[in-house]
Amino acid sequence: MKHRLYIRIILIIMLAFSAFSCSSDLNFDQANDLTVQPVFTTNLAYLEAKASNFVVNGSEQPLFSYISSVDFFNSSFVENDLVKTDLYFRIKNTISRAYALDITFLDKNNAPIYTIPTMNIAASTGAEELFETTETFTPANVSVLKNTTKMIFSIKMLPGPPLSATSSGRIEFSSSITAYFDVK
Repeated sequence: MKHRLYIRIILIIMLAFSAFSCSSDLNFDQANDLTVQPVFTTNLAYLEAKASNFVVNGSEQPLFSYISSVDFFNSSFVENDLVKTDLYFRIKNTISRAYALDITFLDKNNAPIYTIPTMNIAASTGAEELFETTETFTPANVSVLKNTTKMIFSIKMLPGPPLSATSSGRIEFSSSITAYFDVK
């Protein structure tokens, strides 16, 4: 019985203290000044071309192309808040031929709107040849990405020792995008 009385007294005291708590004026207009600057990194494209992919019916085919749809650039979030991007490219070559990689950005009418300068990949001399580069889009040219709907990745084989259907090695291409946003 005494236990219940103590609990009631404690609850009444706590209630009394909470009735006299202090507060300050709240300024909800501060929410209008809120700026969030998220950064997202994700894979953009991956492709692998084996040496035998460059030989069809016994003849070398010097070009291997891949078209990728990139509709995520066309969302309202990207349109309104994207301020900068870094496109990272990594190419590994274990084929005894040199290659050139071209990347072309296409708009909704499939018209080219931007081309990344040709990336030259050295021929393998037994070890893996690695080429890495980053293409940065700043506020001055980030609109290119906002208008891109497709990207063409073209690997062109350069002159060198002949390849056959049994030639070993591969070209491995991977890329990622780091997107910087300013959400107000």
